[in-house]
Amino acid sequence: MKTYKLFAACPVYLEDLLEEEVLALGGTIDKRTRGGLSFTASLEFLYEFSLKTRIAGHLLLRLHEFEIDGLDAITAGAAAFPWDSIMREDGTFSCRSTLKRSKMNQKMVALKLKDGIADFWRDKTGSRPDVDRENPDYNFQIHVQEDNSAELYLDLSGDSLSNRGYRLDTAKAALRENTAAALLLRAGWKEMSSEGSIFLDPMCGSGTILVEAAMIAGGLPAQLHRNHYGFLHWTEHDQDLWEECMDRAEQEWKAGLEKLPRIFGYDNDRHAIAAATENIKRAGLEKYIHVEKQELSDFHFTEAMTKSPRGLLLTNPPYGHRIGDKGALYSLYRELGELVKKEEFSNWQLTVISDEKPLIKSIGLRSTRENKVMNGPLSCFLVHYDLFSHTEKKDNSKTERLPVSEMEWSDEGRQFLNRLSKRRKHLKKWMKREDVSCYRVYDADLPNFNFAIDVYEDKWIHVQEYKPPLRVDEVKAQKRVSESLKILSALFEIPKHQIYLKQKHRQIGKEKYSTPEPRGERFLIKEWNKRVWVNFADYQDTGIFLEHRNIRRWLLENSKEKSVLNLFSYSCTASLMAAAGGASKIVSVENYRSSLSWGKDNFTLNKLEPEDYKFEKSDSFEYLRNNKEYYDIIYLNPPNSFNKKSRNSEFDLQNDHAGLIHLCMKRLRHGGVLIFSNNYRQFVMDKVLEEEYTIEEQSSWTVSDDFQGKKNGHRCWFIRGAEVKE
Repeated sequence: MKTYKLFAACPVYLEDLLEEEVLALGGTIDKRTRGGLSFTASLEFLYEFSLKTRIAGHLLLRLHEFEIDGLDAITAGAAAFPWDSIMREDGTFSCRSTLKRSKMNQKMVALKLKDGIADFWRDKTGSRPDVDRENPDYNFQIHVQEDNSAELYLDLSGDSLSNRGYRLDTAKAALRENTAAALLLRAGWKEMSSEGSIFLDPMCGSGTILVEAAMIAGGLPAQLHRNHYGFLHWTEHDQDLWEECMDRAEQEWKAGLEKLPRIFGYDNDRHAIAAATENIKRAGLEKYIHVEKQELSDFHFTEAMTKSPRGLLLTNPPYGHRIGDKGALYSLYRELGELVKKEEFSNWQLTVISDEKPLIKSIGLRSTRENKVMNGPLSCFLVHYDLFSHTEKKDNSKTERLPVSEMEWSDEGRQFLNRLSKRRKHLKKWMKREDVSCYRVYDADLPNFNFAIDVYEDKWIHVQEYKPPLRVDEVKAQKRVSESLKILSALFEIPKHQIYLKQKHRQIGKEKYSTPEPRGERFLIKEWNKRVWVNFADYQDTGIFLEHRNIRRWLLENSKEKSVLNLFSYSCTASLMAAAGGASKIVSVENYRSSLSWGKDNFTLNKLEPEDYKFEKSDSFEYLRNNKEYYDIIYLNPPNSFNKKSRNSEFDLQNDHAGLIHLCMKRLRHGGVLIFSNNYRQFVMDKVLEEEYTIEEQSSWTVSDDFQGKKNGHRCWFIRGAEVKE
């Protein structure tokens, strides 16, 4: 399959949202820059991305790169490119330029590119294509770097992708569509809408936020209403494939309409409401979005709004550099703050964008988080408030949610709740001190609740059932599981759909975890200030072994200028920490291609180029036997047992660990260390190894507080002493 080098541009501060879009659709990130991403993808991806991106402003196809020493070199370099491979000779075109710390004149650079294209066609056909600055068939762009290199691009978008095609009528100071979508994604609207939350914008202007909220909630392809793209005249455009992608997008749109939540918009300006009404109609969403003229001071909850216990109020109120005088603006923001203190807004979230902190402070609430965002040329703050959260209930709420301890539970359910509460309280100081946000809160502490429970970022809970007893009352067991999930949701205030349960179901001769249809959902977590992809639903493990976090920290702190070999590397999180710590060389060995791909994504996520490191698909035994290189650090964390595919034999940790360690020590550089870890509870180190090497158990510090004394805790040894001659 042919692939293309692409660059997607986006507003500054939104690069991570753009990256999530690219990765979710199957692109491979090549490079991150301020305001965009370079990535590699297929033609089908190009079409899918063009239809679905909410964040990108332009999608550019990289054509050519050449060195320049002046303006004339631009003309010569452009004339040398085979433009007939990209465009038709009768097509119209336009040129624009961008410069990075270059002293050249921006307009002259674009003019010289135009001259080069004209020279190519004049030499080839005796005539040149026409320039059309308003509606060209081809938009070409040249980017001049500070090192005097020039890059040529074809704009596959044509017009900006922020122009969705529905917004022809605008109010004063309207947000661009991709900026509006970013505000909603930052606020968590995608997740909230899936829970049945409603949406409200009491200062909706021309309705951009309302339309984008509907499209995000329904998963509607954002660009479906556009009637022109820059790739439609491109010589490699495949009309049949494009129509297939369009058909799929139309089906997704129809299906998405079925799951739209309630969306409400108000504004005190009748012209703004008229514009919003027309824009919503053009988007085909008039049946799903309610708008009307209303002053903020007159707002009241309607019966339709009370049908959901939760909602998001996100708004783009006026601020000083845009519209309005300061005195009136302060009153408006204070009025907004008073509005959301009403009882009806309990359990809602408020999100506000503004360019002035004093205005935001006049809302009179304590924010829970904030983001930076650009609204056109203005650098703004996006501020989020959890209404009637623990810090605000005392001041703002007349009613308290019933404490979880006072809810109705069975006797054994209350024991489970008490155990969880004590563990959570016990771990709180340690988590703050160590900056840990993903941790084990429970590990089969009570006999009837035979789970390992991990909390991730206080957003998701992963519940994994251990092997059930030989005789178990299935009905009682399932009631116990159901109550456990309710307790977890209530105690941690995490929605049930963000709690992932892995249950073992008995089959003849073996136990097997239930495996629902893969969702392909990945989420971002942090460990030691690095970002990692996790998947809670599709696999037995999530993508990171929390019990090994201290080993990964050791690698982060001790790998500088060292060569590192990571065997059985899984999603390469240990390799990631070594790379972040400055390792000079890293080899990750794993038998599953999907795991290595996961690892590469983790590297890319942390601005580490996967091409700078080795990801080897191989049986670890075979790699050790065949590889002749030496390493300063080898990390060995094998499973307790597995089938060695290359040799049709079974590996058993207790019986076979000595041979595996001997192989590792042959590849260890003098003065290096083998880190050997496993979680087999009955493991006993072979005495032959203790006689031949210096072995020091490190479990006292590698096992962190949340795994101390736990059923699934590990043991870890540092092994030294191999003498080799390179």
